Amino acid sequence: MHRFDRTSGRIVFDREARTGSVEVSIDAGSVNTGYALFNEHIQAEDFFHTAAYPTITFKSTRVRFDGDRPVAVEGHLTVKGVTRPVTLAVTSFLAMPHPMLKKDAIGANATAKIRRSDFNMGKHAPYVSDEVTLSIAVEAIKE
Repeated sequence: MHRFDRTSGRIVFDREARTGSVEVSIDAGSVNTGYALFNEHIQAEDFFHTAAYPTITFKSTRVRFDGDRPVAVEGHLTVKGVTRPVTLAVTSFLAMPHPMLKKDAIGANATAKIRRSDFNMGKHAPYVSDEVTLSIAVEAIKE
């Protein structure tokens, strides 16, 4: 599994009102495949083209709830200058005081399937899968 090492974001969550929002910013140059040569390869123009598009963003448009628990986050994902709608399925969610910081905190996991070709990154498809799964793990501490 590959990851990005530098990310930031902001979550607004109101369990009682059943509302929320999510904004995420990812440094595309922080891609980490475990292999430096491959990291360079996928930062090139055919894939992330990080020289021209250094940031990946996600901005929610709606958070869907089942009772007081968020189950999906709809929004816009921008990769390589292309913005597409994406729905993140929330696969786990926990809101409680952080055990060490003693502040309210949220922990969540979410997934979505996207096609690389939708973001002008489809080189070698179908020989290399066009469909990829985004897996997102979040820990947010109340400000």
